[in-house]
Amino acid sequence: MKRVCFVLPSLAGGGAERVAVQVLSALDVSRWDRSMYLFKREGPYLADLPKSVRLASSTSGSRVGRLIELRRFIRETRPDLVVSFLSYFTVLAAARTAGVGVRVVFVLGTPMSAFLSDADYHWKAASHRTLFSLVTRAGYNLADAIATTSRGVSEDLMQHFGVRESVIKVVHNPIDFAALTNASAEPLEPADERAWKHPAIVSAGRLAEAKNYPLLIEAMALLRRRVPAARLFILGQGDQEARLRQQIASLGLADAVRLCGFQRNPWKYIARADVFALTSRYEGFGNVLVEAMACGVPVVVTRSPGPLEIVRDNVDGVIVPEHTAAAVAAALETVLTDDGRRASMAAAAKEASRRFALPTIAGQYDSWFSELVA
Repeated sequence: MKRVCFVLPSLAGGGAERVAVQVLSALDVSRWDRSMYLFKREGPYLADLPKSVRLASSTSGSRVGRLIELRRFIRETRPDLVVSFLSYFTVLAAARTAGVGVRVVFVLGTPMSAFLSDADYHWKAASHRTLFSLVTRAGYNLADAIATTSRGVSEDLMQHFGVRESVIKVVHNPIDFAALTNASAEPLEPADERAWKHPAIVSAGRLAEAKNYPLLIEAMALLRRRVPAARLFILGQGDQEARLRQQIASLGLADAVRLCGFQRNPWKYIARADVFALTSRYEGFGNVLVEAMACGVPVVVTRSPGPLEIVRDNVDGVIVPEHTAAAVAAALETVLTDDGRRASMAAAAKEASRRFALPTIAGQYDSWFSELVA
């Protein structure tokens, strides 16, 4: 039996964390001795990790301390494969200095060139971006293999960071259809249920600069001129919340846009929507798009690498090429005001989402991991 260890900063409520738990849980237990190492033992997805997965965590608050403790864990458990979701360079350094011959895999869901331009992070200064770019180029070329969630992320690595195509494999993120179906049937929070009206638009994700919620809210102001009854429900939390509330108030949208906070079960909202909207500046994949499609909801999404591999324009959703409020509002109006088109898109979306089923994706990881440790 081979040993595999997934390493993450925590199991906070993000897409990468949920995917890591889903994939590790779904690996064949007759073939893999599974463990997970966290730099902080916290996050809502801890409850989803099976008891059969060994869980360990750091006690240090410093980067160096975390590296030393992870290196000790690797030396003691001697995994054949260490799979890093985030914190790539700390994991790489710990694995390489452990001296036990472990192979290192990065799972990357973001186009790094876009990530380096993200205002949420500390490299606003050109010198910081340059330094991180150099470290990224060196570090990614020292990994044994890299899984990317889309071809767009792979191409970005090759074109901007010199990563060899031979070490990259595209593996899309999975959807647990059984869990999604059960969760989507749960009732809404009472206050949100009282506020719910159709046509309903739902969006979900961190309230962060990269998700570009100001664009969606501005589009909502334009849409309301043509579809006065439309309502927008935004699921998520983040440091942009105060700014978004101010924008909602200034545009007179207090009765039309509702911030619902972080929802451990976003699917009960998404499944009731008439359309799901995502206006991110960039997406390496877009888990929530596939989840919306699996709920039988058509999507409207701004153009970026990940969504282009998920959504078929004007078949199961609308891809908006221009990141402008007018273009987003027009796309939303098109879907919301044509019942026949919306129904057709909903059916196509649900069918198309099946290719991302958890057993299929977990099987791809299982086979690839087996090749890497053979």
